[in-house]
Amino acid sequence: MPTKPSATNPDDKTPDDKIIVEAYAALVDRLRLSPIEIRDEAELPYPKQRIVDALTAACSLSGDLSYSPARLRGWLVLLAQFQPGVGEPISDPAAETARRMTQAREAGDPTDPRELGRQVAEQAAEQGWSTRRQKFLGRVEQERKRLLRLLRS
Repeated sequence: MPTKPSATNPDDKTPDDKIIVEAYAALVDRLRLSPIEIRDEAELPYPKQRIVDALTAACSLSGDLSYSPARLRGWLVLLAQFQPGVGEPISDPAAETARRMTQAREAGDPTDPRELGRQVAEQAAEQGWSTRRQKFLGRVEQERKRLLRLLRS
């Protein structure tokens, strides 16, 4: 894994920004989060602040990565949906149903959309998605605002 010395300690080998952005991009691509889904920040491939630093650095560089500035900014704001202490993911029932339908279709499994929707609704109730979302929503919104301010500076 390519690394580069940190600015404060030339002997300190930290992952290159490009590696961090690519690892985060792979996670985001795999999860395909809807705007109301909240995940535990422990799922992130690197510490959240390190990802913020890598994304903001990548936004300021032109042509260094194969991602557009708009995509990088979108990923930066999406980081707000990763919060400490969430535990099990807080999913969006509609997005979760769509994900499961896609997975079933790709596996060649004929699935009744109504039955799948019922299963997801049952899981949402059992895991308290709506109640838990309310608990974290304020933090997510505060962090989104903070990350948007970073983009303006």
